[in-house]
Amino acid sequence: MLEKKFIVENLQKTLCYKCGASLGEAKLVPLTNAQVAWIAHAVCPICKAESMVTITSAGSGITPVQSDLTGMEYKKFVGIKSVSYDELLDLHVALKKEPLWNLLQKKEKSLEKHRKA
Repeated sequence: MLEKKFIVENLQKTLCYKCGASLGEAKLVPLTNAQVAWIAHAVCPICKAESMVTITSAGSGITPVQSDLTGMEYKKFVGIKSVSYDELLDLHVALKKEPLWNLLQKKEKSLEKHRKA
């Protein structure tokens, strides 16, 4: 597991892809903390550019993020099981039968029943 001191040192050396400022004081949302890598969503303290920061024992890297997701939303979706082809085809068939809005309303009513039970 990477030590906090090592992570902080690497963040200070990592520069924003947009303005070149150090990400040492960036707003961070950690996404993973595995044995070999630490990944976080970072927001530059100067220009507010968003990026994904990866720090490993070999060094660090940065990837610009072009998305409307916030750091917390990224964290929510990390590790979620991917959609299978069968599930996608089932959705396609369901959308041919009725509009998305109707399907969402049915799902909402179903969730309300489960909450009351």
